[in-house]
Amino acid sequence: MSNLIRWRDEHHMLPLVLAASFVVLVAIAAAVIWSRGSLLDEDKRVAMQGAMQSAYDRVVPGRTSQPELVKLGFDASRYKARTLSGLGVQEYFMPKTSTEFDRLDPAVRSCFENMDRCRAMVFPLASASGGFMSAHAAPQETGRMVFLLRNGRVEYKALVGA
Repeated sequence: MSNLIRWRDEHHMLPLVLAASFVVLVAIAAAVIWSRGSLLDEDKRVAMQGAMQSAYDRVVPGRTSQPELVKLGFDASRYKARTLSGLGVQEYFMPKTSTEFDRLDPAVRSCFENMDRCRAMVFPLASASGGFMSAHAAPQETGRMVFLLRNGRVEYKALVGA
């Protein structure tokens, strides 16, 4: 018994090491659960750039309608997309100078004149990252896809920051 007491006295940091080990194990378990997406709601997800690129290429301004966008995978309720009203479109595309306003796409400029007929959908994008720890981490926003809708049809599309 005296050997056990002497060993405990010599290893006085043992309770601290055990507590720290427990905290590390709990943190690893939480990271594994979180990385699998079980803690993220479906509507909080960010669209992955690689998966959405081919669908983006099939969107034709002037032809593609909003229901066709949903069929292509651009569903605002599925991703953390923002839907902008006419005033939101003006705020989003508002240039800083008159020269920049003159350079705006004609479809965007026409929405400045007819706010009630325009809205926009902005989809944040995340790129797939490599590495062991980052493979299942929450995606980071790296860019966005913007679709300007006028009377229910895509009039303008842009891939920003990707």
